[in-house]
Amino acid sequence: MMVLLRPDREDTTDRPVRQASPRSAVPAAPPSPSAPAWAVTPPAAPSVPPTPSAAAPGHCPATPATASQDLPARPPADVTWTVFHGVAEPASREHGPHREEADVHRCFSRTPTGALIAAWQIATRFVLADGWRRVVDEQVMPGPGRDAYAEQRRQVNTGEDTGGKGQLAAYAFASYTPDVATVQLVSRFAATGHLQVNTVTVVWSGGDWRLRLQPDGSISPSLQAVTSLAGFVPWGGV
Repeated sequence: MMVLLRPDREDTTDRPVRQASPRSAVPAAPPSPSAPAWAVTPPAAPSVPPTPSAAAPGHCPATPATASQDLPARPPADVTWTVFHGVAEPASREHGPHREEADVHRCFSRTPTGALIAAWQIATRFVLADGWRRVVDEQVMPGPGRDAYAEQRRQVNTGEDTGGKGQLAAYAFASYTPDVATVQLVSRFAATGHLQVNTVTVVWSGGDWRLRLQPDGSISPSLQAVTSLAGFVPWGGV
């Protein structure tokens, strides 16, 4: 199943990972019917991560102007992990999600770290959530890809999977701007030890990050098997 589940097809050739320069930023594939980490004057007071400004009910809080726009070259701090349908998900007090509404966890910071967390969270929930239809409607960009995915997803029963779910093992940024982020997410499958890379794109739309699917409804333009985490930033909750 998508980012989280073993696909029926995968490119088993290790390929170099294209990463953006850490300073270049400004601000398992969805299921098909066959598949599913921002002049010093001593003594300085400890820094406190900026807290998103308050927002009206239903609206996402604004990202503080002081939030870092650097690509996270090490695992994001201020992260806690929870398990959602067998898959560990990261969440951050600074970067989100700041709104939890049933299966929809939304409102991520407009930062590289916010995009990173959003990419994994949405890519997990739009497949595994009982309320997947709401996740798709609210957190996936409209278009042919969303329509194709919804039709495919209706034919998939995720509840019977017994070991094919991958866990987040590492990440790398392929590109980032304040409007579009493309992140390579590495999943590890405990049953086999295999590592799989999906390239996930999220778009800033309507005040939040949203998942962009391929025209055929898949989450990634390609699946890549790798034998190590070289070139990636190791990160995971299990």
